[in-house]
Amino acid sequence: MSEKLIEHFEKEKNYDEVIKIIDELILEDPEKASSLLFRKAEALVGLEKYQQAITTLKVYAKDCPNNEKIKSYVLIASCYMNLDNDEKAEEYLVKILEIDPENDIILKQLSYMAYINQDFERCCYLIKILIKIDKADIEDYTNLIFCCIQLDMIDDALKYAEKVIELDPTNLDVFATLTIVYENMDDEEKLKEVCQRIINLKDDGTLQIILLKAQAYLELGKKEEAFEFVNKAIKLNPYDPFPYLMKGLLYNNLGMSDEAEECFNEAFRLNPEILESIEKLS
Repeated sequence: MSEKLIEHFEKEKNYDEVIKIIDELILEDPEKASSLLFRKAEALVGLEKYQQAITTLKVYAKDCPNNEKIKSYVLIASCYMNLDNDEKAEEYLVKILEIDPENDIILKQLSYMAYINQDFERCCYLIKILIKIDKADIEDYTNLIFCCIQLDMIDDALKYAEKVIELDPTNLDVFATLTIVYENMDDEEKLKEVCQRIINLKDDGTLQIILLKAQAYLELGKKEEAFEFVNKAIKLNPYDPFPYLMKGLLYNNLGMSDEAEECFNEAFRLNPEILESIEKLS
C-alpha cells in the first residue's frame, strides 16, 4: 500500500507527501532505508532542496552497488550544478569515471565543462578518450579543433578538421576554420586548396555557404564571382546585416574604402550591435 502511495504522489509531484511516507517507512523499519533514500533524494530535488538531496545521496551511495553509485553521483553532480558549484559537480562526475572509465556521457559532460572553462589541455585529453572508444561526435571534434588551435597544436587541429570533413563533407564551420588556420600560417597553397574545396561544395542556398563561397572566391582572386555570391546573399536576405558586412569586407580588401564604409553603415543600420564585428574584421 505504501509503495502505491509513493508512486501516486510521485506522479502528482506531491514531493512533500513522498518524503513524509518514506520517512515514516524508514522509522518503522530502518532496513528499508537503503531502498528508499534515492527516491527521497529525487523528491528533495523536485522541491529544489538540493543540499538536503546531496546529503541524502551521500548516505545512500556509501553501501549501494556501483550502478546505483553512478546514479547517485549523477544526481549529486546535477544538484551541485543547480547550486552553481561546478567544481563539486565535476568532482562527482570524475567519481563516475573511476567506476566506469569509458562512460561516454560523463566524458562528454566533463569535456564540455573543461571547454567552457578554457581548460583546453583537459578538454583535449577527455575528447581523445572519446575518440579512442569511438564515441566522439562532430561537436566533440569541433571543440577539439578549437582547443588544439588555442594550444598551438596546429598539425593536430588540421588532422581533426579533416576528420570532421570526412564525417560531414559539408561542415562549413570547419572549412571556415581551415581557411583561417592556413591564412595565419601563410600557407598560400593549402589556403587555395581549401578555397577550391569550398567552391566545389553544393550550394544549398543557405546564407553561410553563400558567404563562405564569396570569401573563397576573393581568396582566389576571383572578385567578380565573389561579388556575385555576396549580391546573391543580399538579394535572398535583404534584412540580414551579414551580407552587407561581407560586401564591405570585399570592398575593403580591394582598397575601396568609400564603398566599404557604405556597406558597413547599412549593416550597422540593420543591427547596431554588429559594429564590434566590423571593427574586428575591417
